[in-house]
Amino acid sequence: MFASAAETGVADVGSGGTSNAGSGGSSGNASGSIELLCPPSGSSSISASFSSNSGTSSQTHSTAISSATDHSNNNNNHNPSLQLNGNASSNTRQHSSNTSSGSNSSNSSNISPPISISNSNNNHNSSSNIISGFCSTIWRSATFGSATPVINPLPGVHINPKSMESSSDSCSLSSSIAPEVCLADQQQRQRITSTQDQQEDQSHTFLGATELDDELIKQLPKEVLLRVFSYLDVVSLCRCAQVCKYWNVLALDGSSWQKINLFDFQRDIEGPVIENISQRCRGFLKSLSLRGCQSVGDQSVRTLANHCHNIEHLDLSECKKITDISTQSISRYCSKLTAINLDSCSNITDNSLKYLSDGCPNLMEINVSWCHLISENGVEALARGCVKLRKFSSKGCKQINDNAILCLAKYCPDLMVLNLHSCETISDSSIRQLAANCHKLQKLCVSKCADLTDLTLLSLSQHNHLLNTLEVSGCRNFTDIGFQALGRNCKYLERMDLEECSQITDLTLAHLATGCPSLEKLTLSHCELITDDGIRHLTTGSCAAEILSVLELDNCPLITDRTLEHLVSCHNLQRIELFDCQLISRTAIRKLKNHLPNIKVHAYFAPGTPPAVTSGHRPRYCRCCEIL
Repeated sequence: MFASAAETGVADVGSGGTSNAGSGGSSGNASGSIELLCPPSGSSSISASFSSNSGTSSQTHSTAISSATDHSNNNNNHNPSLQLNGNASSNTRQHSSNTSSGSNSSNSSNISPPISISNSNNNHNSSSNIISGFCSTIWRSATFGSATPVINPLPGVHINPKSMESSSDSCSLSSSIAPEVCLADQQQRQRITSTQDQQEDQSHTFLGATELDDELIKQLPKEVLLRVFSYLDVVSLCRCAQVCKYWNVLALDGSSWQKINLFDFQRDIEGPVIENISQRCRGFLKSLSLRGCQSVGDQSVRTLANHCHNIEHLDLSECKKITDISTQSISRYCSKLTAINLDSCSNITDNSLKYLSDGCPNLMEINVSWCHLISENGVEALARGCVKLRKFSSKGCKQINDNAILCLAKYCPDLMVLNLHSCETISDSSIRQLAANCHKLQKLCVSKCADLTDLTLLSLSQHNHLLNTLEVSGCRNFTDIGFQALGRNCKYLERMDLEECSQITDLTLAHLATGCPSLEKLTLSHCELITDDGIRHLTTGSCAAEILSVLELDNCPLITDRTLEHLVSCHNLQRIELFDCQLISRTAIRKLKNHLPNIKVHAYFAPGTPPAVTSGHRPRYCRCCEIL
């Protein structure tokens, strides 16, 4: 008996001279058949045979393994039987071993010991071993697939390959002397295994799961499962729907699909998918993200609005086919809408904002960034109808001007987040009015608004003490005076983007270090007047040691290795940008990493200039010119 046969439940039988098996000599050729019967839960039956004839005698050996399950009582009793039949031309001998199950209430598994007949010819054993392994491979592939590990095919029986191999070897060595002793040893080991199996409280199924687990799943209340499913994403819900029919009904129930994010499937999502989802979810759907689903059009959004009246959050960013027709349907049926994202929907016009202002009075967040057709007329209509507006983003909308900002300041006093990136016509007058009316303002982005001056910063420092994020990249008219006022009054500043504010000096850093203890991220790229002393002031402030995590110093030509020495005290610093800082050396960066091992340093070192030619005639053309 080989290890492969023990794993798959196939017994290999060879021919040889024993005291009980017949008179086959070493020169006799074997003829036999191997039949593999799957257990009750399987559906495959595979057989293989091999035969050869000799001049004097022939032998035929067949091995069959079968398992049956008796359900006559409350507990499962497995009755596997192993039968061995041998036939010869001169005489016929039959060896059989049957296992029976008792009528007691406990589980019992009695397995007859495997019988192995040794052979002096190793070729017979190796050939039968190859056939056994081939059969077991076919059975595993047919039952589970090629990637599935080997599983014990006998229900309720645990077979140890090593013990089976060792026991079969010992039996084969002593079969010619005392086969009864080997059989008794095998029976004793099987009884021990059967006793261990009886201690289990429930029987195992063929795939290793327990029937008790299935019963527990079915006994879980519907409300509990629905509650659990409500926290799962789309992929997890689809997987749960494939477990069983009971889970399929609950996983596909509309109450489990209240929040749907289809961004990961943006290339596969088309109109019919959205229509099916809307018809399934109906009033349960509250949040839907279709970001990047460029195949979704007005018809799908119309169907969505007709069925899902309770939707509150809708993300349609980068849906290029969306037009004003979609927003008209949304405003007509979705009166509970509080947030909508129309970023990069290039076909959206002022009419969409008018529709939303009429039908969605509870709207609190809207994003129309890069919608180039939006102008002051649409913003004015939106501000008049949606007075609860908290967040407004119009990044890249060139037609947004001071009149639009004045309308927001007048009708939306609770505004907290405002993004006016690249709205180039914005001036100090509108921002000052906004700061005076919107005292809850926390985040403001006026990057690329080149006409703004220190008057904007002074007004913000006077009225907006809750300001925590300020992005003023590209505002070249700001000076140390404006930032000094901010550092004095805005104590909650956490993130500041001062890129290309070319007029600020080390004095700005000194004021921020003393007045902004919560500063986490600071961008000073292209601030060419910043020196090592400014960084020293920053590192001595209350924010540097434990709060400051990101510092960007790209294209600051006056920054040297001394800056990195000062930053050693910033224990929470996680990332620093040093692109095109020509006075920073690799040695200083290595020292900084030794003190702050978790820091990420982004730097670029231009290749060194080759030495000048001091002797010899200078060629008229370089090598590149010669090739060209």
